[in-house]
Amino acid sequence: MADLIMLVGFMGAGKSVVGRLLARRLGRCFVETDDLIVAREGRSILEVFRESGEARFRALEAEAVEALRLKRGDVIATGGGLPCREGRMELLRSLGTVVWLKGDFTEMYERATRAGERPMLAERSPAEVVALYQEREPYYGQAHITIETRGLGVDQVVGRIVAALREPHGARA
Repeated sequence: MADLIMLVGFMGAGKSVVGRLLARRLGRCFVETDDLIVAREGRSILEVFRESGEARFRALEAEAVEALRLKRGDVIATGGGLPCREGRMELLRSLGTVVWLKGDFTEMYERATRAGERPMLAERSPAEVVALYQEREPYYGQAHITIETRGLGVDQVVGRIVAALREPHGARA
């Protein structure tokens, strides 16, 4: 298991929390693509959105994906929209194992709104956020592994990921 493990999913799916515990359990490093962007830009994601717009942020995400090519064996938590560009999931899949944390939309939305300012939630109605999620689902669905997180705690989700990673690769496609 030397390849990257990349967690994808909507805002509030638990990618960061699950990723930290998964990395600890597997003895790997944990990296968030948003942290790569913040380090490169020297400003927060919110500031990038406010000062430079979503297009600039998406360009920075593309650079972060390229930086992942240099990583080996890490657990990566991606931003919610990162895999949702043409060709992006294929690239992520080529770098390692992609795991979709598929949760209950209402639970994810509530977690995302509690987690501080999120640029993709700002000035969007709940109906618009539902539409955004539905637009992103086909991308997430290209992951090697889908973990249904509804009603599960973080330990349970990590346990299911570890078990799925032990399955033969062909069973995950």
